[in-house]
Amino acid sequence: MADNPKRVLDTLRAHIQELMRRCNVLKREKEELEKRIEEQKSTIATLQRDLDEMSIKYQDLLTARGLALGESDIKAARNRFGKLVREIDKCISLLNE
Repeated sequence: MADNPKRVLDTLRAHIQELMRRCNVLKREKEELEKRIEEQKSTIATLQRDLDEMSIKYQDLLTARGLALGESDIKAARNRFGKLVREIDKCISLLNE
C-alpha cells in the first residue's frame, strides 16, 4: 500500500507534464496563427488599394473612350436613339387609341 500513493503521485505528475507540453504547443500554434492573420490583413489591404486604383483607371478609360468616339459612332448612336424614340411614339399612339 505504501507504493500506491507514490504511484498515484507519479501518474499525476506525468499527466501534469503532458498537459504543460500540450499547452506550450497550443501557445506556439496560436502565435503562428496570429502572425498569419496579420499577414493576411496586410495582403487584403494591399489588394483593396490595388482594386481601388484599378477602378479609378477603368472609369478614366471609359471616360476617355466615350470622348474618343468617332463621327460614325456618334451618327450610329443618334440613329439608334432616333429609332427608339419613334418606336416609343408608336407605342404611345397605340395606347391612346
